[in-house]
Amino acid sequence: MTARTSSPCRTAITQRNRHVLFSALLLAGVSSIAAHAAPATHRAAPRHVHAPQRPTLEAITVTSARTARFHTMANTVNTLSGRELQALHIVSPKEIAAFIPGVTAVNATSGSTPIFSIRGIGLDDYIGTNMGGIGIYIDGVFAPYPVLYNGQMFDVQTVSVEKGPQGFEYGRSTTGGSMNIESVKPTGHFGGYLDWGYSSYATNTARGAINTPVTDRIFNRFAFSYINGEGWQHDIHTGRRYGAQDILSLRNLTQFVIDDRSSLMLNIHYTRDKGTPVSPQDVNGDAVNGLPDRTISVGSNANYNAVNVGDNRASRKENGGGVGINYTRNFDFGTFTSATGIDLYRRDDYDNYDGESVNVGDYRWNDTTIAQSHDMHLSMNLAKRLNLTVGVYESYDKINGAYTSYRSFILDSPNASLTDHFVQQNLSTGLYVNTVTHIVKGLDFIAAGRLSYDERGFNGGTVDNTGAVTGTAGSHLSYVDQTHDYERLTGRVGLRYTILPGTLVYGTISNGYKAGAYFAAPVTAPQALDYVHPENLIAYEIGAKTSLLHNKLQIEGSLFDYEYHNRQTLFVAEMPRNITSLSLGLIPRARTRGGELSSTLHDLVPNLDLRGSFAYLDAQTISSVSSIGGLPLLGNVASHSALPFAPRFSWSAVARYGIDVTQRYRVTLQASYTWKDNMLVALGDPNGKTSKIGSMGLRMEVGPKTGKWTAAVYVDNMLNQHGDTYSFTGSDNSRVQYIQTPRWVGCDLRYNF
Repeated sequence: MTARTSSPCRTAITQRNRHVLFSALLLAGVSSIAAHAAPATHRAAPRHVHAPQRPTLEAITVTSARTARFHTMANTVNTLSGRELQALHIVSPKEIAAFIPGVTAVNATSGSTPIFSIRGIGLDDYIGTNMGGIGIYIDGVFAPYPVLYNGQMFDVQTVSVEKGPQGFEYGRSTTGGSMNIESVKPTGHFGGYLDWGYSSYATNTARGAINTPVTDRIFNRFAFSYINGEGWQHDIHTGRRYGAQDILSLRNLTQFVIDDRSSLMLNIHYTRDKGTPVSPQDVNGDAVNGLPDRTISVGSNANYNAVNVGDNRASRKENGGGVGINYTRNFDFGTFTSATGIDLYRRDDYDNYDGESVNVGDYRWNDTTIAQSHDMHLSMNLAKRLNLTVGVYESYDKINGAYTSYRSFILDSPNASLTDHFVQQNLSTGLYVNTVTHIVKGLDFIAAGRLSYDERGFNGGTVDNTGAVTGTAGSHLSYVDQTHDYERLTGRVGLRYTILPGTLVYGTISNGYKAGAYFAAPVTAPQALDYVHPENLIAYEIGAKTSLLHNKLQIEGSLFDYEYHNRQTLFVAEMPRNITSLSLGLIPRARTRGGELSSTLHDLVPNLDLRGSFAYLDAQTISSVSSIGGLPLLGNVASHSALPFAPRFSWSAVARYGIDVTQRYRVTLQASYTWKDNMLVALGDPNGKTSKIGSMGLRMEVGPKTGKWTAAVYVDNMLNQHGDTYSFTGSDNSRVQYIQTPRWVGCDLRYNF
């Protein structure tokens, strides 16, 4: 790894051109080989055979091939269908975590920057400019930043979560795994649905989709989602509501059937969010420091929905969209796939991040993001003994931002604020190969490798806007202008043994890495902006999967042991002027061990479906940490301390039972419960700990057996629990907390046509 102080813009462009050219040349060769490998008889297939073969053509997408292999893959894969997402009222990627074992997701700010973690692996950075240790893909296109998947959880066909280091069969290198969100694809039949719902706090929800065959080779699907509602929080002084929703999302998918073996999917999408941010609570103000309570908090006995935002202009204004192109071609020996996407997003949000009515540490997030990625791979089955996948990945993204912290109260100066003006650029390329060799009947040997190159540049720093710290308005408190690049070879080896059809055991050893990072929040110490070196992980996993009784019973379990080197982690450090602030740093060595178990029972008892999961995590530091970049931590981190975002226990259960009330109509009852143990959210922070979070949900549906329409009533968080989902020490050393969304009651009406 090297560090350079030359302009990151000029250097990144030069490096990007070199690596994009290399990727393009390689892929051109792969494409050319694949194109010439197709038998001439298939290229010249007569037109009249297209109609009866159309179902096959519609199915040749990137993910349908992956979905069919989930149960045979030598790693843990958990899935949720679109029907389950609808019944569980999951409308954002963050909410998936409640029903997937070993996955956590919280909002560290008002809602557009969720922090994801798989088995304790993520990146607990509340800023939103850094990619976590997991990769999130929407319709096959990598989404590097949380804002890029805001509002996109609608008209979804399936969500799959692959655990462990990834990047050997598609996409970017990750340490923790990947989450794949797949939309419902267009078909050759006219149809669609309209869905309207009304729920607590005057929340209206409208969703729909229309599937239209344009020609016998072009199919189109347009889908939309609109959520609008009052907020569930109220200000104790002004009465104004917070947590309001106003999200509009649109998506248009067009599938072009090129011939009997190839198709192209065009994805155009857009999201607009004008909601009012959720506000945290500060219940103690300065009283925790032995000072008298200055009544700037909500008080020690505050209601769960009470906040004290005051005159602060808490607001959200976000919009963005993009275009994706997925191309697939089938050959006698395998399949060639290509996924390309470009997204742009504009954000201007104001958070009452300190939970108080004065400016102790409010934030304005003002940035523009552009992200582009391209993945191509060829999967082949050679001589019925070797399954081979070779591919290349390339991505480039850039953020131009100005993040402002309003601190007039703590700096004792009217309108005092600090702003980090910056430009961050990231380039990533990778060449990967994955092999599965059939040794003897039932026994397979797995070997994979990946060569990755990452380059990250940062140009910017924190400005003292009013001179409250330096005495000179507009002067820099910190500044960084550098580029870091990193090359890494990662791999995986393992064995998979199929005991009988549908039942297998496996064991793997793999390693992954996550690129370096910069902390982009406004801080008073230059060290807090320092480059954080890449994270490395070695993962050991053994597991078993079984599907019995004609797929009515499915069970999946695994045990794993992860060893970290240079784990990227959020710390709470003491800055100059007695200001407490978060920043990124490294734990030299850490370790996570645990196990997971999930199962589904479908119609084993007539009309009854059961789904359950359980996870155990033992995540600890091995190395102790007392400072980052020379800045002392608010509290030292001793060896064998718990790691953040790793609840020791978590579990979920869903039961769904259908009752035929007449020959034509059916009533379906559903009950669900999720529970996660408390967990740390930042190291070195005595207040950085969540509550034990549990939530019970009930749902009742009624409709004809034909499925023409359904009507449903539901309640989420029926017990109205109010746990702390995220908490931290504020800039004045008081405790700040985000509260669990309260009981939510609603109804849904859906009409299918």
